[in-house]
Amino acid sequence: MKRHKKLVFLAFMMMIMLGFINNMRGTLIPPIRDFYTVNYSQIGVMLMASTFGFMSATFFGGLAASHFGLKRVITFGFLAAAFSIFIMGYINSFLYLILLMTLLGIGLGSVEIGANSLGAKIFVEKSGMMMNMLHLFFGVGASIGPRYAGWLLSLDLEWYQIYLTALVLIIFLLIYLFFTDFPVEIENDKKDNIAIKEIVKQKKVWLFSAVLGSAVVSEIAIGSWLVNFLHVERAFSTTSASTYLSLFFVIFTVGRLVGGYFTEHLGYIKILFIFASATLFLFICGLLVEGVLGAVFFSTAGFFISIMFPTIMAVIMNEFDKGVSSYMGFIITTASAINMTSNWLIGKINDIFNVFTGFASISFFMFLIIVFLYFLNRELEYDFAK
Repeated sequence: MKRHKKLVFLAFMMMIMLGFINNMRGTLIPPIRDFYTVNYSQIGVMLMASTFGFMSATFFGGLAASHFGLKRVITFGFLAAAFSIFIMGYINSFLYLILLMTLLGIGLGSVEIGANSLGAKIFVEKSGMMMNMLHLFFGVGASIGPRYAGWLLSLDLEWYQIYLTALVLIIFLLIYLFFTDFPVEIENDKKDNIAIKEIVKQKKVWLFSAVLGSAVVSEIAIGSWLVNFLHVERAFSTTSASTYLSLFFVIFTVGRLVGGYFTEHLGYIKILFIFASATLFLFICGLLVEGVLGAVFFSTAGFFISIMFPTIMAVIMNEFDKGVSSYMGFIITTASAINMTSNWLIGKINDIFNVFTGFASISFFMFLIIVFLYFLNRELEYDFAK
């Protein structure tokens, strides 16, 4: 890993960018909704479109990397994200925004698969700890994003102007990427690809997808809907509500900082069971308790949901001897499909019932993490208890 210091820095900065841009969105949903005068179902469609773009990129990203190289895939991701953000200031139709959010999802998905593929190739020892460390930097960006967006809203900037400021980070990383060499062993090897027909016939692959999908829904849905929930149901101002979303991601970041230690010492599967259960408990407490304390319960849940994605990635890296990028691509894509439909469903529940019921439905996906993890544990071949 020491000889790949520039690539390690790049991977960490890519995760900061992903967390920052992805999680500004939760704070910006109320002003976007007011700007276009759309309902929650339409916001759900926008989120679904973004996830569809992300899902498409993760599905084709591994294949594209094997043909064109990982560096070109990451470059494409930066350019697609930058273009979509730049054009947002020149549109006046919600339909066009949905299309741009799809392109932004494609860009961020390409960066995501690039960062995880880099991690899989660089972090060959103590993968659980190092993947948590990699995704710690997602938490750093996610901690800054909502509060930053809330601060700029308080200065009367429009939502699209706030997105536009993210171009500075993207351009910096694009320039850094241009001057960074990718060794041959880091670029994806065509011989290491696994045919889709070999992947889909394995039961554990679908269980991995179900566990990861439920975890992603739980994490992303809180990031997307917490500010709206606190604003509508608990009468918080948008700026105040964004503070608790930022607190969620600060605690989330701390969880990833120390989560790797627990992962390596308690075992990957055991820690997933414990942390998923704690997430569900704290989320339910937040639903039952009103006021600031209830908001703090939601924020505290970030500590326990934080290790889900990177630890599941580490389990995949250890479970499959070859073709890890192929398995990761398929599992992340399937998990993204689950997230896409679930975010649309949450938006629909908001409209049909109310915002409280829609937000409370996130707890169902937290419960599913535990259920699917139980069945996955019975299918694993690698001894994660050792």
